[in-house]
Amino acid sequence: MAAPLLSVQDLKTEFHTSGGVVKAVRGVTFQVERGETVGLVGESGSGKSVTALSLMRLIPSPPGRITGGSIKFDGKELVGTSEDEMRKIRGQQIAMVFQDPFSSLNPTMTLGEQIAEPIRLHTNANRAEAKEKALQLMKDVRIPLPEIRYRQYPHQISGGQRQRIMIAIAFACNPQLLIADEPTTALDVTVQAQVLTLMKAMQKKTNAGVVLITHDLGVVAEVCDRVLVMYAGIVVESSTVELIFRSAQHPYTQALLESLPQMDDDRTKRLNTIPGQPPDLAHLPTGCPFYERCAKRMPDICQTREPEPVTLETGQIVRCFLYGG
Repeated sequence: MAAPLLSVQDLKTEFHTSGGVVKAVRGVTFQVERGETVGLVGESGSGKSVTALSLMRLIPSPPGRITGGSIKFDGKELVGTSEDEMRKIRGQQIAMVFQDPFSSLNPTMTLGEQIAEPIRLHTNANRAEAKEKALQLMKDVRIPLPEIRYRQYPHQISGGQRQRIMIAIAFACNPQLLIADEPTTALDVTVQAQVLTLMKAMQKKTNAGVVLITHDLGVVAEVCDRVLVMYAGIVVESSTVELIFRSAQHPYTQALLESLPQMDDDRTKRLNTIPGQPPDLAHLPTGCPFYERCAKRMPDICQTREPEPVTLETGQIVRCFLYGG
């Protein structure tokens, strides 16, 4: 049986600050197969983006560093790999679409140059060949009038078009793995749907694995195959998308789903909310990190230690004492 495209085992990432050691990622484990889309969901501060930056080895040091675990990409261990070697991997084999395209794109370079640059760096294409491929990529991501847009700058196009340019840059060298960090957050619903459809089409063309980071469960339902629910730096539930929406098991996952508006709800009905705030990752409480906000907490057990992952008969993996963890 072929090895997974990406295998992450017990990944730990910390930030050493004046307020203490922030344990942003505390033992995350998951896999991504070729052609598969895996979603990372959870509230802000749950560790999603830090996990993504750890995969790319882009954690700023100091104050951050990967303190443990393994990241194997196509069988190659990335933890401990030299920065020179990582530069060869980034863009060519692993690419990333960032949350804010306006701050990610270079304001002093034309759009075409920014797409052509990784092509020249990683494929040894000459300037003319890189330009030709960049124009084709702009057509692939449905940028209108690509010959004109090629010479324009990021401030001259809309937010939706900037995100398409980011996707074109990401797929410029046909990467095996794409990491998308909330790529549709700043877009309206119509443009969001177009960008997601575009990403799926580009993924299908290259058979790339995708790690999609989002707080929008609607996006997860639309494009993901599997989902990891993160809270306080750990994965509290992982499963197929179908099982998560049909029979979520962890109280946190259930609370997230209950907070979504339903088509048949009374318009006067208030949306459910999760009380309280996520814990301070520099001063984590003893026991389950979701204890203070959990409607199903058991004081005699949940405050004593953190639950271990339990694999249920359905295949779902859950960290909760309700299931013996």
